[in-house]
Amino acid sequence: MTIAADDAHILIVDDDPLTRTLAGDALRESGYAVSEAEDGEAGLRAFETLRPDLVLLDVMMPGLDGFAVCRRVRAHPRRGHVPVIMLTGLDDTESIERAYESGASDFISKPINWALLRYRISYVMRAASVLDELRRSERSLSAAQEIAHMGSWEWSLEDGSMSYSRSFYQIFGEDALTFGEGTSAVLSRVYPPDRPMVEEGFAGLRKGRGYRLEYRIVRPDGFVRTVSEMTVVLRDAKGDPMVVQGTLQDVTERVEAEKRIRYLAYYDDLTGLPNRACFAEMVHAAVLRAGRRSSRCAVVLLDVERFGRVNQSLGPEAGDQALQLISARLRDFQRLVFDTYALSVGDPEMPRLARLGSDEFALMVEDAPDPSELETQVYRLLAAFSRPFKVAGEELSLTARAGIAISPDHAGDSDALLKAAETALSEVRRGAYGIQVVLFSETMRLAAFDRISLEGALRRAIGSNELSLNFQPKVDVRSRQIVGAEALLRWLHPSRGPVAPAEFIPLAEETGLIAPLSDWVLDAALAAIARWVAAGVPVVPVSINLCAAQFRSGRLVDEVRTALDRHQVAAHRLEIEVTESVLMHDVELATRILSGLTELGVRTAIDDFGTGYSSLAYLQRFRLDSLKIDRSFVADLASGNGGVAIVGAIIALAKNLDIGVVAEGVDEPSQARILRERGCSLMQGHLFSPPVPEADFVSLLAAGQPIESDFLTAFDPAI
Repeated sequence: MTIAADDAHILIVDDDPLTRTLAGDALRESGYAVSEAEDGEAGLRAFETLRPDLVLLDVMMPGLDGFAVCRRVRAHPRRGHVPVIMLTGLDDTESIERAYESGASDFISKPINWALLRYRISYVMRAASVLDELRRSERSLSAAQEIAHMGSWEWSLEDGSMSYSRSFYQIFGEDALTFGEGTSAVLSRVYPPDRPMVEEGFAGLRKGRGYRLEYRIVRPDGFVRTVSEMTVVLRDAKGDPMVVQGTLQDVTERVEAEKRIRYLAYYDDLTGLPNRACFAEMVHAAVLRAGRRSSRCAVVLLDVERFGRVNQSLGPEAGDQALQLISARLRDFQRLVFDTYALSVGDPEMPRLARLGSDEFALMVEDAPDPSELETQVYRLLAAFSRPFKVAGEELSLTARAGIAISPDHAGDSDALLKAAETALSEVRRGAYGIQVVLFSETMRLAAFDRISLEGALRRAIGSNELSLNFQPKVDVRSRQIVGAEALLRWLHPSRGPVAPAEFIPLAEETGLIAPLSDWVLDAALAAIARWVAAGVPVVPVSINLCAAQFRSGRLVDEVRTALDRHQVAAHRLEIEVTESVLMHDVELATRILSGLTELGVRTAIDDFGTGYSSLAYLQRFRLDSLKIDRSFVADLASGNGGVAIVGAIIALAKNLDIGVVAEGVDEPSQARILRERGCSLMQGHLFSPPVPEADFVSLLAAGQPIESDFLTAFDPAI
């Protein structure tokens, strides 16, 4: 009778406490009772007193090693039949043979695949239970063998005669009349690729060497089954081999289950392609082969641009279908082009394509051509990739980007090669080169290292005194007075000195640090306003920029309310600027948040207006105080490229909606004059003042004097 997991008791004998803990947790989760022993002597004592149903035994231990413990267990007068699974980091044939010679029921290699271990334990205990039944009654032998899909046989080495149990024949799908005689009858049914291995095993039996083999057989119905065979050689008084006894078990279900476990661990279920772990092993083997042949091995990483739009617009099922079509197209191109470089490998069916992430794929190119030719082929791949797909009844056009790294040109081992390709792809994503395909260079490695170093420094800066705010005045050109200011983040690195926002803001967005940075800006801006109020300085509203993550969190209104209360700052002294793209990402959420901020008393503005995709209908829904004309439109005012018309349209739109309008990036008198002539009097730019430290801005506020500027002095406020 098979022992259920809830009734089974397993003894773990291992000198490594971490292995004992992990194995114990995994087995207890499966319903087994577990005991532990830290070495061989303790294991034998526990075996005697606890009477476990199975022993999980480490090979390498101080004192009594696993082989010795296993032999002592097998010599036990009453419980020598308890199954023993040996854990070993040794994968050489000699160690495996020693394990079985010591009486091990099975073995599993470290590091342990816990799903596979649980399956092995279940399998071994089931087999052990069956063998217990066999020991209790010879009369039930045949039935028990059938239950366990196990057969037995005996071979006389003196006269060559062989006898088989009924269940042995059943495993082969035959009977005694059709099976034939001698070892040739068995060999003729062995799957041809496995036949040499079995022939070698039979030859060893004649010399007195037993074996344990797994091989495949072909049944008369054409089905291929996997069997596990174990033999014992009985000797005569002189020690010469006399009789061989063997057991044969159909283990097809176990083998298939193990294959499935491996498939799930190494392959993507949706596309059938190898996953990241499998691809890493493939690249490792390819780099070694390339080293032996003095050839090149390349890794090409592909990133599908804006693939998230497919799921958002067509749904996840259409997204899955698109990924399958992408995989098929990549397979076709791989076979037609890249496999021509790998004909010398010897296995044209070996996979060289993988899916590494949701929208990231990888190609391995063995015997790769020179870098320029490889780049040409990758561009061909991207051109083929961009042909429209038919998905969910819609014609879908997708584009991709690629990063390439070559061994030994860029890396000497597989890990470094993959990292180099990932670095090249990251450069493409950042748009650093403005092209779709980037070949790795050492400069990229240094730049990547510098970004990692800068990221770590930025994380530290958030909690230190390295960050500060500068304030750029917003000026009403009619009164020449400061009517507001924008708070702008600055970073003074202790060794690098000032770090430009254009350098660290994109890094913060890429790494997710933009949210804590934005939180810091909100807190610092309100703290500054509170200081000005306390000092009796005339205070103007201060605007801050919010990142997308902050705005979309849904907690923004509560967070702003809490911050205002903490610093005792009136809500109307704060203005929050949000870009069009952030607002349009989720119009319903944006409408609720803007309404909540307005009800709180906080001013709101759309930053960089005109660069996104807002419509008049949405602007009417949003509760806004002002629009900020993007600096790119202001810069075009004197170019004759339509800048005047665009700015004029924005100003007119704002007036029609009864919304204020501010022009940013005003650096030239001609720009300010055109803006004022078209009805925009609120401006921000270097023409009036660059962003200045808090102390300088407070001095401007405290003076209460009009902004000094040659343009403003000559400007006619009546316009």
